[in-house]
Order: sequence, then C-alpha cells, then structure tokens
Amino acid sequence: MTFVLGILGLIFLIVIHELGHMLTAKAVGVRVPEFGIGFGPAIFKKKLGKTVYSFRIILLGGFAKMAGMGDGEEGPGTYQSKSAWRRAAIILAGPMANVLAAVVIFTGIYMSGIPRATNEIAGVVPNSLASEADIQKGDRIVSVDGREAANWEGFVQSVGQREPGDRVELVVERGGEERKVSGELIADPENPGRALVGVRPVVVEDAYGPFEAVGQAVGRCVEITATLGAFIGDLVTGERSFVKNVSGPVGITSVASTSVSQGFFLPLLAIISLNLALFNLLPFLPLDGGHLFFIAAEKLLGRPVSEQTMGKFAAFGVALVLMLFVFATYADISKILTGTPFIPE
Repeated sequence: MTFVLGILGLIFLIVIHELGHMLTAKAVGVRVPEFGIGFGPAIFKKKLGKTVYSFRIILLGGFAKMAGMGDGEEGPGTYQSKSAWRRAAIILAGPMANVLAAVVIFTGIYMSGIPRATNEIAGVVPNSLASEADIQKGDRIVSVDGREAANWEGFVQSVGQREPGDRVELVVERGGEERKVSGELIADPENPGRALVGVRPVVVEDAYGPFEAVGQAVGRCVEITATLGAFIGDLVTGERSFVKNVSGPVGITSVASTSVSQGFFLPLLAIISLNLALFNLLPFLPLDGGHLFFIAAEKLLGRPVSEQTMGKFAAFGVALVLMLFVFATYADISKILTGTPFIPE
C-alpha cells in the first residue's frame, strides 16, 4: 500500500506540472488537443471540451500536447502564433506550478504543527552520563562546556563535536536553579563513533496561522532550492559522487514509499516537487529551461532560431537526459546490490 501511495504522489506532481502548462496555454489562446499522464499505449481516454485526457501505461512522465508545438501546425490558436512573452509564460508555468505545490504542502504542514525538540529532558538513558550525574525528567540543559544550548539543536551540535569517552561539563536547570554536572560521554549503540549524553528531549508542536505559515513555507522552499542548486553544482564539479548521491525512478519510488510508513511523505513530496521544478529549468531541450533559452535567444536575435538548429540542440538534450536516466538507474541498482541506502547518511 505504501508503494502505491508513493507512486500516486509522484504522479500527482507530474499532473500539477503539466496542468500548469495546459491551463496557461488555454488562458493565452493556445489549443491543447491532448493532456496525458504517462507514455505508451493509452489505457484510458476521455474527451472534455476540445481536449482529450488520457492515462497511459508507462508512468514515467506526462505531457500537454499544444497545437503548433513540434507538429508543424500553423495559424491562429497555435503555440508558435503567440508572442515570445506568452510562450515563455506557458513554459514557465510548469515549474512554477511545482513551486506553488511545494509552498501549499509546506503551508499545510506548518499550519498543522511542526514537531520541535526542546532542551527540556523527557527521559534519561540508563548507565549514561545523564543518569550518573542525576539528570532527571523535567530538567533543562543550559550549556555544554560553557557554550549556551538555547535549543535542542544547539545542544546536539555541541555534543556532536566531541567523541565517546570525552569528559564534558553541563549546566542543568531544575526548579529555577542552575547546577553544574560533569561526566564522560557514552557511545551511540547504533553509531559507535557518535557521542551521547544519554537524554531524550521533550517534543512540542509549533502551529502557525495561515499568513505566518505561508511565510515559513516560502522561506523553507527558498532554503531547499538553494541547497538543491548547490548540490547540482557539487555534482558538476565532482565534489559529490553521482552514483552515491543521485537516485533514479527506482530510488525515488523506494524513498517515497518508505516515507509513507515513516511519516515524512508530505515534506518529501514538497522537496521532490521543488527538485522537479529546478531540473526542468536546466537549459537543455526538451526540458522547459531549453525552451526558455531559445525564446530568450529569439528576443536577442530579433528572429526565431531555425528549426535545424533547434533540432540539433534537441537531439543533444534528449541524449543528455537519457544518459542521466541511465546513470541514475545504474546508481539505483548499485545501491540495491551493495545495500547502500538511497538517502546518503
């Protein structure tokens, strides 16, 4: 069931992307003969108005077929008959629909409440620094070796810089009074190289109002987009291994289905949506970024780029996308065979 939900989530993002193209095309007067999800033979078709809606057997994408875009059709109501700005709006609408979807998802998450670990203690691990120093439930961690722990993240960061066996001094607050305790950090049973004090935090949920949630969601999307951009840059420069850090359809589906059972499906869906938007803006045909590149070239040159030139770039772009697909699938298979997790630790 989780696998099916993971697949449905990915299909949802594709539908959102193609809906952005189709609705904008219709809004500026471009005919859309067909709107399809997937490729290959159609397993479902339904004509509504002037558009045929189809569902196809290979769920690896989708399309909004526009009159005059790659079919040689000319005249009113075609893609090529519209101004450069209108064509750019149609192309940009797909990635922007994915960005909007991510903002909406994160807004819903922030409004429903975000779990946040505090520096108040919910429990103590036996035979640890915390238990030996008589740290109790309800105590609050104030500092680690003189470094303030204003929140749980600050506390974890301070402890994370140490190694198991290191001796640290903590300031703990209980009943409004602060006291100093010290002891040796223990090793994490699941990760022996990681040092622990041996405490569990109190977790609270921060819920936001609608307007504040939108602001938080936009900020989160900007942060994730910047991280994704830097990640792509690291792949290009070789700072990160492609095989170890990139997942193809198998890996994405696996992570999506796992996220359903572990409760982080919606945040992951928002991140994938932003990833889809950013990937589609790369300046290679047949990606949206490639179409935007040639629309910009048309404005700069004062004339459309020849079909022959665009054909050559399109062939290169298709080859590049297929190569990325093959390498990503190879990376997925390598991870399965070696037992490497799809999400790098």
